[in-house]
Amino acid sequence: MQSDGQSANWLSEVAQDDAESHNQVIHSVQDDQSNPASYVGSTHWSAVLNDLLDLKALLHFSPEIQNAQYELPVRAPHLSNEPIFGAFSSFSLDRIISEFLPAKVDVNRLLSHYFQGPVFIIPMLHKYQFQRQYREFWANPMEVKPLWLSILFSVCYISAEVRKITDPTGPPLKESFTENSFLHTAAGQCLVLGEYNRPQKLAVEALAMYAQSKHVQTLDPSREAGVILSMAVRNAYHLGYHRDPDISGRFTVFEGEMRRRCWAICKQMDLMTSFELGLPSNICMENCDTKSPRNLLDSDFDEDTQELPTSRSENEATRQLWFIVKDRMMVSFSKVCRDALSFSVKSEADVVQLDQEIRQMYATIPQVLRVRDMSESVTESPFIIFTRIYVEFIYLKCQCVLHRRYMARGNASSTTCCINAGKRLVSQFIDISKEFSPGGQLYMQHWMLTNYTMNDFLLGVMVLCFALYIGRNKHDQSLDIDTNTKQEILTLLESSHTILVDKSASCKDARRVAHIVRQILDSTKKSPKPASSVESPPGVAKNLGIPQPQILGSDGSEPFSGPLEPLTFMNNSVGDFDWTMFDPEVLNQESLWPGHGT
Repeated sequence: MQSDGQSANWLSEVAQDDAESHNQVIHSVQDDQSNPASYVGSTHWSAVLNDLLDLKALLHFSPEIQNAQYELPVRAPHLSNEPIFGAFSSFSLDRIISEFLPAKVDVNRLLSHYFQGPVFIIPMLHKYQFQRQYREFWANPMEVKPLWLSILFSVCYISAEVRKITDPTGPPLKESFTENSFLHTAAGQCLVLGEYNRPQKLAVEALAMYAQSKHVQTLDPSREAGVILSMAVRNAYHLGYHRDPDISGRFTVFEGEMRRRCWAICKQMDLMTSFELGLPSNICMENCDTKSPRNLLDSDFDEDTQELPTSRSENEATRQLWFIVKDRMMVSFSKVCRDALSFSVKSEADVVQLDQEIRQMYATIPQVLRVRDMSESVTESPFIIFTRIYVEFIYLKCQCVLHRRYMARGNASSTTCCINAGKRLVSQFIDISKEFSPGGQLYMQHWMLTNYTMNDFLLGVMVLCFALYIGRNKHDQSLDIDTNTKQEILTLLESSHTILVDKSASCKDARRVAHIVRQILDSTKKSPKPASSVESPPGVAKNLGIPQPQILGSDGSEPFSGPLEPLTFMNNSVGDFDWTMFDPEVLNQESLWPGHGT
């Protein structure tokens, strides 16, 4: 971030873009002191100045031009009249603090639980810098910036929600509130008061923390979080977070690394949320060159650091490592998501190439973050157990989503890849779920089950349902599912159904999928009639040649299509699919499920 002492230039160049890799120029148009660094790209009129070197120099050194900004009246937008941004005129710091802020001793405990406890903190907050800011806040609470106060309330809310699970007998934080939601309400009011819609310091961080607060409230996908993250990403673009700080040379070592962390969080949260909502990401990876943050603890660098230390070894299981590894995986994950949401079909060579990229990505995961059986994790902390699951599920859902599309078109290689990934994902989720029960290793940490992980489980379950569907309606012997695989899938679905029923009270998507799984399991107990012969239109190649130990060989016959199309809902959010249409079309029709209902 720019320091407050830096002089304001009406138009100042942030960086000279790499002309060999991008034909683009970056500028910073400065509107006022409160908006110190608004990014604009080569589509902006000011980018032309890069080609007019003499004129640009004149603008930079001419006192008349430098002072022109002060001669023009600045008309600030009347945001108080914009209802979509909230009526912040009715809010005040004094009222928010007096009404919502718990006692200092309680806030201290919540912050300690957040930074030192088992909470999955998002590392856009440097704990030593935050500690200093927190001390300054209590010294003069009425001088605090509303956006920083919003971050404080969001941190307290997340910590309080986790503590409510781990210590349900604790007293309320405020006598006037029985639930912790008042902290979330205060964070939102501070966002409005701080004019979150303007690109400014702390706007991105405050919005991201508020979105994370939304995620801890439910096991269902949060559309509200998706909207909030869209605003955070747009603000991040305006502030140039998508360009590496080293390009401009305007940021300190500390500022640059914290901007990298913040942009990495924006990428991860936006991609993961967009994925579970079945929507395209707000970030185009091709338009970003910000480097991944280094694997550093907060104790490794601070605001006075002159040279950034080298990354710690990835053999060391730090609380930061999973975040760094996850950021690397977002490149391939974003490509898979784009393919799944694209209206065009990849060529055989493109699918094989993307599959190989996913496998290479998986090979870079350090051993300390490789998933292992719960029986081999008895000495491990819940944090490391779950971070391994999170990282593993990114790889498995890449496999499921990439190959499910071509599995639907009758490709034998994709069918095997998709089924194997689905089995692994569901099996690992079942193992973890057992430890959530009383007496289990994770009984006091079941808050670690997020809507991201729940959505991955639903995807894996539906892939297995799809596999049974193909087995019942096969029109190509190369797609035949052997008896052992079918029995393994049935066993997994039986266990999954128990979990889905258990989660139905807190997750409406789980309730819907539980209904589907039950009908599919019931249908397999009937004596199936021989599948009717359906002529299949020409389509993609039968086998993509993807290296898999159990890949079925191609027989060169035509691919299957047609009746598989009703299951295209798996590109989208489970909650967005019309289940009333799905049930009769796929589960209750004899033509699709031979023997069902007879």
